[in-house]
Amino acid sequence: MRLFLPLTIIFFIFSNPLWSQEIENDSILDVVTVTGFNKGEQINKQSAPIAYLSSKELDRFSPLNPVMAWNTLPGVNLEQRAIASYRVSIRGSSIRSPFGVRDVKVYWNGLPFTEANGSTALNLLSNTQMQELEVVKGPAGSLFGAGLGGVMQISNFPSQQESPLQIQLSGGSFNQLNAGIKGQVESGKWTTFYAVDHQQNDGYRNHNELDRQNYQLSSRYQINENHQLDFHVLYNDLFYEIPGGLNAEQFAEDPTQARAGSAPQNSSIDQRTLFYGVGYTSFFGENLSQSTHIAGTYTEFENPFILDYKEDQNREIALRHQWTYDMNLQNVDWQWDAGLEWQYANNSANNYGNVDGQKDTIRFADILKIDRKLFFLQTQVGFQKWQLTLGLSSNLLEYDVNRRVNAFAEPFEFNRDFDNELIPRVALKYQWSESNMTFASLSEGFSSPTLDEIRTNEGSINRNLQAEKGRTYEMGHKYYGKRVQLDATFFYSALRETITTYTNEDGVVLFQNAGATNQIGTEWGLNANWYNNQQGFVNQINSRTSYNFYQFIFDDYQKEGEDYSGNLITGVPQHTFNQTLNLAMTKRLNLNLHYRFVSETPLTDDNEIFADPYHLLNANIDFEVPGSLKINFFGGMENIFNTTYSLGNDLNAFGGRFYQPAPGRNFYLGAKWRL
Repeated sequence: MRLFLPLTIIFFIFSNPLWSQEIENDSILDVVTVTGFNKGEQINKQSAPIAYLSSKELDRFSPLNPVMAWNTLPGVNLEQRAIASYRVSIRGSSIRSPFGVRDVKVYWNGLPFTEANGSTALNLLSNTQMQELEVVKGPAGSLFGAGLGGVMQISNFPSQQESPLQIQLSGGSFNQLNAGIKGQVESGKWTTFYAVDHQQNDGYRNHNELDRQNYQLSSRYQINENHQLDFHVLYNDLFYEIPGGLNAEQFAEDPTQARAGSAPQNSSIDQRTLFYGVGYTSFFGENLSQSTHIAGTYTEFENPFILDYKEDQNREIALRHQWTYDMNLQNVDWQWDAGLEWQYANNSANNYGNVDGQKDTIRFADILKIDRKLFFLQTQVGFQKWQLTLGLSSNLLEYDVNRRVNAFAEPFEFNRDFDNELIPRVALKYQWSESNMTFASLSEGFSSPTLDEIRTNEGSINRNLQAEKGRTYEMGHKYYGKRVQLDATFFYSALRETITTYTNEDGVVLFQNAGATNQIGTEWGLNANWYNNQQGFVNQINSRTSYNFYQFIFDDYQKEGEDYSGNLITGVPQHTFNQTLNLAMTKRLNLNLHYRFVSETPLTDDNEIFADPYHLLNANIDFEVPGSLKINFFGGMENIFNTTYSLGNDLNAFGGRFYQPAPGRNFYLGAKWRL
């Protein structure tokens, strides 16, 4: 009843004839087609909470990274602990992510991008590779497998806006330099996209330098109107320094300083990755289609840290294959989806001592094998204004750790074969009108431990860590008019065996199951066009608003003799609010203003220490030069209030080193030319 009443009010407001008559004079706001749980369906027709960010919206923020742009989406929180060290949280899912992206499944241009171990190296992608973002929030295991946080579909090919050649150059605070060349060329049945990006930055903090090069080549061959082949090659050369966490006293005294020992020990990441893949899509008549995506990855990875020196080689292959069949029987629409996903990794991981940033004596050397399988089946039944979705998946996972060298004990082999996880989903929607839709869903989800959680940095094997499991009840309403778009969602998630983090005295992040948690939340997204006049000085005024409220608590959690049941879940703020205002003027000038508020955030399981709430204001301006040269000048300022805050807190950190300070007031300026 608590969920139904607000949604009923929303429906009556937005279905009111007076409101509809007022706003539907002109078609201003686009309605995009997304993947979601039903490929090729518009976002407002999907019976799931889905957020979307277009390339146009991304370009209204900093060219260096997507952090602030992504954070405008309801339910999404992208953090940057150091430059290019990302952590994504969907509905608080970063509780178990001291670094990297976990508990979220990621696809890039349709290819499986999340590694077999459950982690995602999002820093392989620059803004050029992340032109469009689609986020399914909450468990999607019935179709996509492990990941309680959700699913992210990232794409940049093919593009409807690319010219044959575009050159972009920008610079800014902290000796920031960004240079890129890209373009899309069509010739006969071929469409080819290429991109070269270079980024360098000294960073806001000491020992925080970035140097990244990206090379992408993507091509589509349209065999005929029913068959197409896609090819992708992405090479990434990435180096960045890790300044480390600060305690409260250091954070207040000088947030630009690095943790003691980080610079002398050359704490950093140096990696080179080749990611490649092929996609084949075909249609057999009007009812049957299939899609097949195969991807491969090779990575060389070096990570000097204060305590040790890691050196890895990762080799992976992934396959996703899906069939879709549509039919109509007696005015009942049926759609069937069936398929599989398989990932296999064969990695070598060596750990050495670290002497002044240089590799020393070997401590242990492992061969790591991961075999992950997903089988899924989904049916959608539509009758008149109703649609029922039923989904089920089977999930298999096996880890094998072969420690060939062990300086402290005998070599050993460890094998972990997780139980088969059967993950169902049921969703029901009612289409009140073309612009109004209400949905409800019940979904199970799970998230198996990543290999970094089973085999931790200092080499120990966590043999008892279990997969976290959960059940989510959700109800939402979508109103997509011509000048107003509203997404409102209420949910309740009950998680069991929740994986949480703590840090030992050496600064090593370890993992444990924390009993049960209860998570109640609501997410709101509102896009509006307030003014439209293509003949005046001001052409358009648009706004985007998002708000999250989360009441996430530990339901049953004991640790080291203490009972933390009833406490707020660590690392999740209760309130997050974003407001974006965009003004288009003279058909050439665009001003984008972004305000962000995040409430206080618990940093320890006992809720004794909280990160302070903070307010941010960011601005971006873009001007298209008159004439035929097709040149744009752009610039912006982030953190105009010069707020001191931490973006990517370390939870339950030993010695109180919770804080990863974010940049203060900073600016960027640039230009881009297109053919």
